Amino acid sequence: MEYRLPEINDKDILKAYVQEHQDNGESSISASLGLSSSDYSEWVTKIKKNALSGDEQWGKSLLYLCFDGESLIGLLSIRYELPELLSEKIGDIGYGVRPSKRNKGYATAMLEYALSVCKEKGMGKVILGCYKENLASAATIQKNGGTLITENDKYKEGKISQYYLIRL
Repeated sequence: MEYRLPEINDKDILKAYVQEHQDNGESSISASLGLSSSDYSEWVTKIKKNALSGDEQWGKSLLYLCFDGESLIGLLSIRYELPELLSEKIGDIGYGVRPSKRNKGYATAMLEYALSVCKEKGMGKVILGCYKENLASAATIQKNGGTLITENDKYKEGKISQYYLIRL
């Protein structure tokens, strides 16, 4: 797999990625940081700024396009400077796989890669969240060493209903 930041010339492949999600009845695109509702060039600029200098509220983060050969498989968001409260609310890592490529091990590989980046960035642990009904995402997190921590009340904020801890 190849992981890289988006470029201006990726507009058409990302448009097709968004369209596939919409055709699958999905209005929200995981790990996209507002891709479907933003001006594309402004979105790319924001992603690059977040990687270089960060954001006041969110710190530095990476949003990678994930490719298998020429095919865009999904998006991977690595939020490695989140304040603790945001880490506990939204998680340090987010990922999404296009509908036609799901259940093929891509999410597991993407999360494994994200964990290696987090370790390189000096993180000792990460928190990930997923909806309770998203059994595939929960399984992906567990395959990568995730331990359910939802029973701790401080992890019950926000719209995500299950939280996992992975120690690096």
